Amino acid sequence: MEGAYMKCCIADEDVEVPIIFGKYKIIKIIGTGAFSIVALVTTLSNSQLYACKICSRKSLNENNLFYRFEREVRTLQTLNHPNIVRLYDVVYEDNLIYLIMEYCQHGELFQFIIDQQRVPEFLARNIFKQLLDAIAYIHSKSVAHRDIKPENILLDAENNAKIADFGLCHPITNKLLETPCGSPFYAPPEVIANEQYDGKASDVWSLGVVLFTMVTGSLPWRQANQTQLYLQIQNADFVIPGFVTPNCRDIIQRCMSHNPSERPMPMDLMMHPWFEEQNEMAQLFGSKPRLPVPPPADFNLAPQPRQRPIIIRLKQSFSAQAGNYHPVLPQNLQSVIRKVPRQSMAIKRN
Repeated sequence: MEGAYMKCCIADEDVEVPIIFGKYKIIKIIGTGAFSIVALVTTLSNSQLYACKICSRKSLNENNLFYRFEREVRTLQTLNHPNIVRLYDVVYEDNLIYLIMEYCQHGELFQFIIDQQRVPEFLARNIFKQLLDAIAYIHSKSVAHRDIKPENILLDAENNAKIADFGLCHPITNKLLETPCGSPFYAPPEVIANEQYDGKASDVWSLGVVLFTMVTGSLPWRQANQTQLYLQIQNADFVIPGFVTPNCRDIIQRCMSHNPSERPMPMDLMMHPWFEEQNEMAQLFGSKPRLPVPPPADFNLAPQPRQRPIIIRLKQSFSAQAGNYHPVLPQNLQSVIRKVPRQSMAIKRN
């Protein structure tokens, strides 16, 4: 096996990835990104499983993304929280860089939403509380994530939520940010309008959209073309379905306030009465609600779950050249967005 390679495509570049590198061995490829692939790897000594993000130096340099990659690594090295994916090791080789990270075997929150069709509030509440705790911690470290969405939230073997992908994170200072980034469908009005924005308030808005998506099985935006869609987001023009309970509705409305200064901080949201309902359930049943176990992310060992037309797949890069936007590209979102053309917004660099 030593000296063996596997052929992969990273950012349209054909590369040969060694099966064994450092003290690790690749088992299989489990995911792809705009500028990386993700492999399931094991240690040669004790067979411990990890997720490994593999990046090409050439692709990072050609797309002017090396600075962003280094920022992600530095940020992950400073974070230690149970609801943030951990970075354990970094392996540098001549052509490739490997990030050895925590393996979350139940995959993305996005897939969990698809499987559930609509996440019951008692489950969404538990996930959302973990996300609030993680974002409060990130903000306490003077970092804004700027790309919070269900694809960047993973579930581990115990169904704990873990925030991942810090490629667009940015230090928080006393200055407002200028670069619009993240997924437009989770970005706040001020970012869509290409205005300066507060990174913390932007993250809180994105959390609100994630909660809306969990409890409704759809996105808040219903316009059929991109121009109207962006206007709807800029105006914070959304309707919460009547089946959403009053306390959950209130949290969504607070997070998705059009005025960034009116959005509460994560720690304040954790004191909301909605979370008292979770405590009442714990008293009744003796423990916190357990999430249903989703199918393993290891798709070679389990059949693929059937895709339902309740929510769209959110996977494509919004502007590969600019490397900032990663859009939701609607295909089958039932009664929400029929079709949005794939077009790039003007990207402004910091």
